[in-house]
Amino acid sequence: MKRLSLYIFSSWISLIGLAQVADTTQTAPSDSVATLPVEQAPPQLLQPSLLWDYGKSITTAAGFDQKYEGSLTLLFFERYYLIGEAGKASLSPENAIENGSYTSEGEYFRVGGGYMAPINATSRLGIGVNYAISTFEDRGSAWIKSSEGVQDDYQYNFGPRQGEARWIEAAITSESNLRLNKKEPEAKINQLFSIGFQFRMRFMSTYDRYSVIDVYSVPGYGRVVNNPNPALNIYLRFHPF
Repeated sequence: MKRLSLYIFSSWISLIGLAQVADTTQTAPSDSVATLPVEQAPPQLLQPSLLWDYGKSITTAAGFDQKYEGSLTLLFFERYYLIGEAGKASLSPENAIENGSYTSEGEYFRVGGGYMAPINATSRLGIGVNYAISTFEDRGSAWIKSSEGVQDDYQYNFGPRQGEARWIEAAITSESNLRLNKKEPEAKINQLFSIGFQFRMRFMSTYDRYSVIDVYSVPGYGRVVNNPNPALNIYLRFHPF
């Protein structure tokens, strides 16, 4: 937890610094031209948006693991946000068991919040923390061969086993408005969609363990042997209002 706290604190300080630089750059007056004060509109109280992780849809369409994920974000005063995420995955890593097979499938949910700072008129940078829970079941088999040839070879099957996992995520987000009408920058359609990526560092807290063959992958988290476990998500955001 000390590493997580240090990571979040240092990222938060960096983000605030970037926001201050951006604000100074946008509002600094010219040395040669006199400027008049511009009255700025007050920030919106609430801006909801829907997010689709299209990176997972691409890997699913390509025939890899099946993954689906979406989320709802509530942005307050154009700076602070709350987020709820939900997803479903069916994972079948090839190297989970030597001479065997493994499958883990289930649903996961995340809730969190953070701070989103505008870098310029169309781009934003954010940092946040999420708490996640995954409920899943895994199953598999292992083909065990006798090295001496004295005993017969046999296949060990396990599952389906019910499990639950919990973890914490530190997330850094970068996104920009998707300009579909470049001839008219102020057109409404240019404010409806944005694309971006999110880098997550996931720290496993607890998960149900099993003897002989332990859990290998958790939907929403990945391989449990990786702790912390980094991940990169690419997404499309829809702003209905």
